[in-house]
This record gives sequence, C-alpha cells and structure tokens, in this order.
Amino acid sequence: MSFKKRMSLLAVVLAALFLTEPISARTCGTNIIGRHQQDLRTKQANHQKPAARRKAYSGCEASAYYDTVLTQKTEHFQIFYTLNGPHQTTPAYVDTVAKIAEYAYQFYTAQMGMLPPLGDEVSFHYQQNVGKGLYPIEIIDVDLMRATDFYLNGSCFGCYGVTISEDYSDGTTTLVVENDFRYVPEYKSEKDTIKVDGKDCIYDIASLEFANEAHKYSYVDQWQNGIRVTLVHELYHAVQLRYIDFNEYWDFWFEASASGVEEVAAPDIDDYFAYLPTMSKLENTPLDEMIEDYGAGILFLYLYNHVSPTTDKFIWEGKSKTPDYSFWRILNNYAQKNKLSADSLFQDFSVKLSFAGKRTNLLDTAQWISSDENRWPEFKHIHHDNALDEFSPSMKEHAYQFHNGGKPVVTDYHGKATAIAYMSGESQIKSIKTTKMADSLYTVWNNNPSIDSIIWVFSRYNDSTAIPVEIDERPTRAYPSPWREGNLCFASLPQSKKFIEIRTRRGDLIVREPYNSQTHCIDENRVKKLMVPGVYRFRAGSSGKTKDFIVIY
Repeated sequence: MSFKKRMSLLAVVLAALFLTEPISARTCGTNIIGRHQQDLRTKQANHQKPAARRKAYSGCEASAYYDTVLTQKTEHFQIFYTLNGPHQTTPAYVDTVAKIAEYAYQFYTAQMGMLPPLGDEVSFHYQQNVGKGLYPIEIIDVDLMRATDFYLNGSCFGCYGVTISEDYSDGTTTLVVENDFRYVPEYKSEKDTIKVDGKDCIYDIASLEFANEAHKYSYVDQWQNGIRVTLVHELYHAVQLRYIDFNEYWDFWFEASASGVEEVAAPDIDDYFAYLPTMSKLENTPLDEMIEDYGAGILFLYLYNHVSPTTDKFIWEGKSKTPDYSFWRILNNYAQKNKLSADSLFQDFSVKLSFAGKRTNLLDTAQWISSDENRWPEFKHIHHDNALDEFSPSMKEHAYQFHNGGKPVVTDYHGKATAIAYMSGESQIKSIKTTKMADSLYTVWNNNPSIDSIIWVFSRYNDSTAIPVEIDERPTRAYPSPWREGNLCFASLPQSKKFIEIRTRRGDLIVREPYNSQTHCIDENRVKKLMVPGVYRFRAGSSGKTKDFIVIY
C-alpha cells in the first residue's frame, strides 16, 4: 500500500484504555489516531520524524502470529477467526459474535432506519476474501493488529475493537473485535515467543482484563456482554461511515452517538457510566467540548427517547448532504422541519439532566432521559447559601448550568431559563418567559413555606435571544405589609433607578439598598437589624414621593 493511500485511511476505534494508574482514565483510540496523524503531518512538514509508541509484537510480521483462519457466515456477515496462538478464540465466542452482529444490524436498519454497513472485499487483519454482500468481522488480539504503528503510532494497549478501512471513500470497512477481553499493559508487560519457520516471534502477553465499571465485573468472565457492547458500538461506526468521511469532517457526535446507541441497543450493560462522573463535575462547558465525547451520548438518549428514534438518521443524512455542517446546525434543521425549537429541546434536556441521580425521585419516570438516570451521578449544582445572593448567568453555546437557591438576574441573559421548585417529594417546573416572570417566581416561591428548595436551570444553544424584559405596570410596593417575618420585598421597581431609600416616618434615612431587577428582597435578619417595629417609608431613587410600610415583630 502506498504512503499516499495510507494517509487516506480511517481507523475508528472503540478504545477505552484502562491505564494502571490509581485513577481509571480512558482515552479513545480515535483521539490517538487523530493526534498521531496531526503530529505526523506537522513533523513531515518540518522534515522531522515523530516519536513512536511501542508495538506489542516484534521480530515478525503480524501474519506470523496466526496460521489457519476459519470462517463462519451469517445472513449479513462473514466472521474470521483462529483457534490457535495469541489470536485464538472459541466456537461459542464466534457463535455469540454472529448472533449479536445480526441483532445490531437489524436494530440499526429496521428500527432506526439507517443504512446497512458496507464491508471490505478483503478483510483487514487476516487478509481474507469476503463473500459478496457480506460484512467482515475479525476476532483477534487487538494489540497485535496489523500495522498498528501506522494507525495508532504503536499498539492500542486496551482497545475493545476497531472499525477500520484502507480506502473508505465508498464507505467500506472491516470490524475488528477483541478475542478474549484481555489487553497488554503499556508498561512492564510479560513476553512470550512462538516459532515460525525457525524464527522467534515475540509478543506481549495480554494480562489485564477489561472491566465493566457500572456493575463491577470483568468482561473476561462475562464475555458475552463484552461482545454485545463492542459490536453495538463498532457496528454503529460502520453505519456512520456510510454517510461521511471522518478524516475530512470530524464531529463529537461520532463517538457520542455510538456511545448513546449502546444504551438503547444493549441497555443492561451501562458501559457509558464510566464517563459520567467526570462529566457531572463540569458546568457551563459546551457539550461538544467535554473531556471525553462518549459522555455526551446522554444527549443521544434524550433525542432517541423524547424526540424520535429516527432523529439520528436525519443527523447522519444531513452530514452526508452537508458534511461541513456541525451537529448543532443539523439538529436545528431537524427541529425546524418538525416544527420544534432546537434551543427548547436543549433546555428540556438540561432540565431533565438537572434531576440526575437521587433527584429523579422528584420527577415522573416518563420524563427521565433514560430509565437508569436514577443511577447516574448527580450533576453539579452551584449552591447559594442565601436566597438573596444575586447572580447573573452568562452561558456558553451548547452548555448548561444549574443553580440551587440564590436570585437570578436575567435582564441581559441570552439563553433559556427554567425554575424548579422541590416540595414534599415532588417538583414543579416553570419555564421562564420574561424577566418579570423570573422575579415573580422568585418572590412567590421564596415566601412559600412548603417549598424546600428552588433550582434555576440555564442553557444556551446557538445565538439564543435574550429573555424579554417585561415591565411590571403595577405601582411600586412593599410586601408583606405589615411585615412580621421572612423576606421583606419591594416590587415593580423602575429599571431607571439603582437603589431603594428606606426612611423613618420623620424622614431620617436608614439605608440605601441597591437593586438590579424589578423585585428586590431583604432577609429577615437584616430587616430586624435595620428597623425596630414601626411605620417606615420607601421610594426608588433619591427623589419622588415615598410610600409607607409597617414592621411588626
């Protein structure tokens, strides 16, 4: 194969690298490939050679580590495998691969309406001819895969599988899947040797086990589940590659949707749980800029469960027609076509996400993003100790943010906003349409003793518009009057003024209280500190008529 042709190669890898450090970090093989190819181009431009990672075999070509290649055919697939050497598998393993591959094929084509995967004429690793109309699946030790030095700049050291093509311009690929769900440690690995034509062929022993972090088991023991999650994910990559050339047009949705589809096609495995703890600690971070794209698969779950199971079909068809369009632009097109609002969909997703973990008991199960949202970690809420703590949300595009308590100032806010009241084991959700509504909800809910806490949810899609400023036409007033306890609030305050003057009945100034919204409240402790029982007067600004209110305690 020429170098030029190799440079037009795409390898799509479901690679969750389980490193040996105390923190279980995962790195997608696709990112490894992307970094390597970028580094390769940069170094070549500067006439330099990139530093290479090591391979898990040496002394012989990849073909020396297997001899007889067997095959099994199904309606849509041809599976290649061997029963000897480091790539060896078992007949039961092969039968399970055949069964799961057909299941995933039917799920994607019949249920989701996607194009079927299109197979290479010659399989990638074993280099076997593929039957006409069949898609090749190879069962191998992925760390010993052919040409890993080019694709991954060395062995993968922990890839479940690979969807790979030497020339993907027509969308053809081969799916490579792990043979036993053990992988080679990147450092301090043990070696073994096989003799081939009198020559020592050295390879690293795959001694570490892939694990399911959600349910705490080894895929070596429950290899059927390992096959299910790998084939469901990797075959979806093969489907995606029917629509677009990802070497030219990369999008976070490539891995996000493949991760999300695992949950709808194999819902009991929950492999994507591994990415949620890190993601849950972030706020106001664009969904397409998370540390790992896999976690963003929860948006796929929202679209699949609450919009339509065929939404992703539209996304990938849109990618095929306009490959330079982002996922967000295509989703917006989908929303407009179906008389929906993309920013409202994203806000609904954000509201549902704010209930993740234990908070799901306050939300009807039909409104959960996924049936296992109650087992997700709780996503970060910014806590305000005082209900009077004012904050002005400022959102990045494609991001969300949750506030627990406090007083939002949304006069200049661009995006969507929702208020949620928690009370007696249930919740009340209100979409904030105007600045006046935000002030009103804040005031009414904070004076309702049956409400335990108030959550404010903010999100921004693309160029979201500002929340309309609605002027309260009612007279300026203080309430409750007479005041006995709780917050003392002032409403219908003019935006042209910046502070409230509170004076004694004789006119002596007590305080100038700054405000920046139509409603402003003073907490109970401060009221008692400023004022003894009696009659007081207030006004907005330093001139004009004053109005009376009464303090009793």
